[in-house]
Amino acid sequence: MKNNATCTIRSEEITIDVRICAALAANRGGEVYLAAIAPDMELTIITLDEAPDILPCFEEDDACLNLPNTSLLLCYNPAQVLKMGGKHYLTGPVILVRTNMDGEVISLTIDEVYLFQKYLESHSTTLMADGQKLTCICID
Repeated sequence: MKNNATCTIRSEEITIDVRICAALAANRGGEVYLAAIAPDMELTIITLDEAPDILPCFEEDDACLNLPNTSLLLCYNPAQVLKMGGKHYLTGPVILVRTNMDGEVISLTIDEVYLFQKYLESHSTTLMADGQKLTCICID
């Protein structure tokens, strides 16, 4: 009997779906893989070509936040930033990219997805407005 359960890798409190691991491991210099997450979408791996489908202004008017001590950039639409209580919250989709020394976008590694998960763990928050929950990423 075939088991269709989703497998995951767990380390401390971070969980990375095996499908993400497989996509990154299978890349042998072909596609450029990025990570994406949105309030209505779980963390997933996408190709560079798919980025504009998730973040329409990707590589145009996006703002990018450098994750501390990494070459990772968290790209988002500046129009989807909510300022509340002196803090800034990303309320829309974000795309995680890695750049090389020349500033070119290159594929993520599984270790970088893990770093991103740790970042999300410490910066994600749920805001309540009119009885509605809004999952955001605090960027302050």
